[in-house]
Amino acid sequence: MPSQIEQAQLLMPAVQKLAEAAYAPLTQQYPELAILLEDIPESRWTFFFITACIGVTFMLAPVQVAEAAQSQVCATVAASLEAWHPQGYEALEDFLKFVREKMQQEVEMPAAIGAWLLWNLKQSQPSSAELSLAWPLGLFFLHSFKDWWETEPDGEIFH
Repeated sequence: MPSQIEQAQLLMPAVQKLAEAAYAPLTQQYPELAILLEDIPESRWTFFFITACIGVTFMLAPVQVAEAAQSQVCATVAASLEAWHPQGYEALEDFLKFVREKMQQEVEMPAAIGAWLLWNLKQSQPSSAELSLAWPLGLFFLHSFKDWWETEPDGEIFH
């Protein structure tokens, strides 16, 4: 199993591939998302999708990454984010602030994550119909990265 530092190094290439691979299945499953994305440049989808992925892994790190490795893991991810896009780290800070504020307002984490993505894709307040996508989109991110930092196998793969 890779170490958590190695996982941090693999994160950016993985989320870049996921941003590309997830586009078609998500827009097919959620026609409202396809409609929203019709007039949005693909680069905006990629930027905010990747930022949300990184943000979710940052939110999970305090409970999943060994305390001794947390600063190095976060620094590694932050450096790769900054190297990828000059506004990447700023967008990550915005994501984390938005999700924390929404959760303090008793919005559940998946809805907060999805709402952040929708607001940033649209660059204005999403409609009620568009906000109905927030929960499933947030769950997609959480499910995709729920085990990212795990370095111990769950059990034997081969019997």
